[in-house]
Amino acid sequence: MKQILSFLLLISSCYVSYGQGTVEAEFDTIFHYQFESLRNTHHKKILIDQSHNTIYSLSYGKETAREMIRIMDEDGFNVQFTNQILDSTNLTASKPDMLVLHGMPNDKIVLGSGDKKEVIYKSPLSENEVMGVAKYVYNGGSLLLFLSHFPGGSGALPLLEAFSIKFRDGYAYHPNFPGHNGGLCSHFLMTPENGMVNVNHPVLASRLSGEILPETIKFLCGAAIYRNPEDNILPFPNNTINFTPTHDGSVDIEETSDSYAGMIGFNFGAGRVIVCTDQGIFRSLDLLIDGEKIPVTIHDPDCDNANLFLNSIRWLAKLQ
Repeated sequence: MKQILSFLLLISSCYVSYGQGTVEAEFDTIFHYQFESLRNTHHKKILIDQSHNTIYSLSYGKETAREMIRIMDEDGFNVQFTNQILDSTNLTASKPDMLVLHGMPNDKIVLGSGDKKEVIYKSPLSENEVMGVAKYVYNGGSLLLFLSHFPGGSGALPLLEAFSIKFRDGYAYHPNFPGHNGGLCSHFLMTPENGMVNVNHPVLASRLSGEILPETIKFLCGAAIYRNPEDNILPFPNNTINFTPTHDGSVDIEETSDSYAGMIGFNFGAGRVIVCTDQGIFRSLDLLIDGEKIPVTIHDPDCDNANLFLNSIRWLAKLQ
């Protein structure tokens, strides 16, 4: 049986691909990715943050990531959630092999009241936490960071800057891959043939999953990032546009680039980092929009997102 969840999207103008402010979603509770497990061959620990403004701070967050968590557990990882601050002291004490931050919008802070009320937005990560996470990775840890299109990744900006990652806080669009009903937040269908799955990146080239190379990845509405070309796991096509919402609800074109990506991975000191700007790329949700069911997306029968996820966590955990 599937549970129904209704939720209000944060800023409806940013979800042009959906064209409405409220979307129904249902949890997928059936799909189980079949793979050869590495259970009992390692003792790797994954620490998932739920203290900040991530999807796991929501009551239904773990249910939407059900299959992700199951795959990690099935593959022998010790998966733990934490409500502690992510400074050097706590990260050193908990000794995770991998840290997962899933979604990182800015915190909304209301100052004053009445006519003097002022709303400001601030990253949920403190300066000590940004320094702590960067130091943790540099010394050998790994980070799996999920962002989203505006406004779901804004709070991670200080951390992205620590890793020399450029982030475009809007949403990515290419005319060859329109969003739902022609919307301006692209639904990318990524394959090695169209150059949007980089088969030469270590996450894919080493075949860590023991399976065939992922042939089709669905990336449904995300933001643009870039660092170095060799870091790109899921590069966007040339001439991808970044749309940035404006204060009055209209949409501005900020820039067009041949360098954007939706998912990158790289070594940082002795550690490793993967950043993905589609928050739902591995979640167990079906969106129900205008009578159409859209899998988001690990359980989509027409994609290999589960295979990409397994490769990603094994690469981050250095299981080679």
